Amino acid sequence: MKTHTKRPVQLIVLCLSGILGLFSCKNDPRPIPVFVTPTPAEVVQVISPTVTPSPVPSLTETPLPSATPAPSQTPAPTVTPVPSDTPAPTATLTPTPAPLPSNTPFPTPIPPDVTYGAIIGPDYVPEPLHTALPSDLRERPCPAIVSAAQVSLYVSPDRAAQVVGTATAREQLTASELFTAAGGDVWANTPGGWLPLSEQGAELARLGSMRACDILRGRIQPSTLMGLHVLNGTSRAPVLAFVRMLAGHGIPMATIKGLTGAEEILNEVENISPETVTVYRSLLSPEGGDCPDGILDLPDPEETAQRWMASLEPLWAPVNADYFEFINECPAPLDWLTRFSIEAMRIANEQNRCLLLYSFPGGSPNMEQFDQLLPAYQYALDNPCQPGRTHGIALHAYSLEDTRLASESDVWIVFRHRLMYERLLNVLPAAVNVPVFITEWGQGGGTYITDQTISCADVVRDVLQYTYQLEEDPYVVGFHLWSVGSGTIWRDLTSCLDMIGPALLQYYGK
Repeated sequence: MKTHTKRPVQLIVLCLSGILGLFSCKNDPRPIPVFVTPTPAEVVQVISPTVTPSPVPSLTETPLPSATPAPSQTPAPTVTPVPSDTPAPTATLTPTPAPLPSNTPFPTPIPPDVTYGAIIGPDYVPEPLHTALPSDLRERPCPAIVSAAQVSLYVSPDRAAQVVGTATAREQLTASELFTAAGGDVWANTPGGWLPLSEQGAELARLGSMRACDILRGRIQPSTLMGLHVLNGTSRAPVLAFVRMLAGHGIPMATIKGLTGAEEILNEVENISPETVTVYRSLLSPEGGDCPDGILDLPDPEETAQRWMASLEPLWAPVNADYFEFINECPAPLDWLTRFSIEAMRIANEQNRCLLLYSFPGGSPNMEQFDQLLPAYQYALDNPCQPGRTHGIALHAYSLEDTRLASESDVWIVFRHRLMYERLLNVLPAAVNVPVFITEWGQGGGTYITDQTISCADVVRDVLQYTYQLEEDPYVVGFHLWSVGSGTIWRDLTSCLDMIGPALLQYYGK
């Protein structure tokens, strides 16, 4: 009996402790954090209207233009579905809390078969931008980084020339021109003088990884990073005028994407601005809309690719595009999509066409399963679609909040390509040169946005801030601003082109 005499006392103590604990929790001022909601990749997500995030102040020092109310004055932003190129039925999901991703680029634990959904928690704050933004945004120059202990600077790219200065290890100079001497040594022209990058094959300094460095090396041509996503032919004249203006000032638009109805525009852009990379996607395949019919049943991927490509070939014939985006946010496992994509690339090579693969929505692909994509990367490397050109990767990126700029949104959604790049460096370094196109990019979910929510001035600021950030990623060819064209539920930014064009010319010093 003695062995049981303490149990009532213990129960009383536990009950009192629980009551005191509940009382202390009730008075705890700390809010319960809610982070990012993982949602099944197969489902187009719509957040319940009862869950509305509080506005988060801008992470930059530059305030939003007056057309957009300050965060403290605006109502809680609404979260809208990320658009695909064609409207589709959506299912409402009930958000559930999930752990916030860590700052480690890769690997980060992510539950299988989920993608990071809309930001719903009132306490959620996006991760800081990769690089702080200056108040005056300009194209970023190419840095030349000194690696030797000390290097002389010369008045001309010649060892016999006058020495006009010195640079020491880790010092960064701005390179504006490259010169290769007769012996093969490379020189960079800097404000302090000509800097030898090498001497008899030994490195003295190196160029950084900025996009401007690839332009100096001649790997890519000078161009904007921003391109347009054209829904149809209704904005033909403004779009072509925009293309002519940029090309006429020596800074052609990097890329333009058009859907069914924009074929004529794409063909005309090829003639006006041959440097602009054109991308086309047809919406009219009899085998399905964005994706092959029955894809959730996971039919044989090779046979499905053969039917799908056969259905698209006559629809592609009228368009002289550089790339064809052949699917759109298809909800199939990565291993299935990889086999499907490899067969599609094989067929496209027979047609002398180049494809953009995957077209992942924001927050995808799942990085824990990313290695399942590697066979497609390897196939693209081993089987160029045209001389000097490989098939590429398409991604989509939106801010997911109607009052937030995409350039100030979560890095896990809008800069997903960086996670992919870091992983490729570890497992398939050669594939880091497979071109990436962000074929849909914009504010909120692309609709339910008005000039009072996000004005043209806000769009301009967003474009320039994202361009500034993206210059660190020269493997990204460009991003397509969503969207241009009327007669749809999606926001038409045609009226903003007159403001975007001059801002781009100023950004690039034209």
